[in-house]
Amino acid sequence: MPPALDPTLRDLPTALAGEFELEQELGRGGMGVVFRARDVRLDREVAIKVLPPERAADAETRTRFLREARTAGQLSHPHIVHIHRADERGAYAFFVMGLVDGETLAQRVRDRGPLPPADAVRHLREVAWALAYAHARGVVHRDVKPENIMIERGTNRALVTDFGIARIERASSLTSEGLVVGTAHYMSPEQVQGQAVDGRADLYSLGVVGYYLLSGRLPFEGDAASAVLVAHVTRPAPPLASVAPRVPRALATVIDRCLAKDPAQRFATGEDLAEALRRAMEGAITAKEPVVSGGHRLLNEDQAALVWRRAAQLQAEA
Repeated sequence: MPPALDPTLRDLPTALAGEFELEQELGRGGMGVVFRARDVRLDREVAIKVLPPERAADAETRTRFLREARTAGQLSHPHIVHIHRADERGAYAFFVMGLVDGETLAQRVRDRGPLPPADAVRHLREVAWALAYAHARGVVHRDVKPENIMIERGTNRALVTDFGIARIERASSLTSEGLVVGTAHYMSPEQVQGQAVDGRADLYSLGVVGYYLLSGRLPFEGDAASAVLVAHVTRPAPPLASVAPRVPRALATVIDRCLAKDPAQRFATGEDLAEALRRAMEGAITAKEPVVSGGHRLLNEDQAALVWRRAAQLQAEA
């Protein structure tokens, strides 16, 4: 039975007729609504992400959505959900991706609480490998969070999704540096400040994911996006060992390093992070290695005002 659709999407089944049949809404956010659907021609289950028509009506947003989905479609990795195609029909712009039978890391932690360190490290390493692959091809995810990491039922492997809002690092960008893309609790300091980002911004976000998986808490919590964004820039993250003392100290050290304010003090690549996680679990890294997870950065009035404006934009797009 087709899902109930809000008025802005009521013509979507007609637009997709003959190619896809919508079955169920899986989720929604500022950049789109995701449906489970059947590919009629290939007789397979897929997921379709549709840009809301009010956003698709803006030519720049529509072009960016399709271009970045097509860029992500060039990625082929065992820990990345593959995008099959990006297209548009009438008022709708959408992309089609593989349907993962499983749950998100966010759902897993909500249902079961913090993960055992071995499980958390396995999934963090899988995501780090996926990010390393994407970064080597000039693609930064920019929205790494537990909701965008699926755990496949049966294989228990992690798959990164939603590369559709990624951007090519060196290309002439259709996403201005000042545009906030991402979720406040997982955003790197350089994203908050509207600076150009590289793969190390994703590793910061993955560090926040690891902090959450291992402790069930976030380094910076709060209901107001503005306060969380400012904290990413100005406050040191509480050391993971201080909120989750049962986590092996060497592992906590690795996560803390991911949360350094200065990108140069984080791991340089996803491969480096994956290797550090392996060594931590094997006891090859000691807690005596230096870690910089904070460092205060004072904002002047103009910078503080900019953070508040970005927070308002983020909340409007959520």
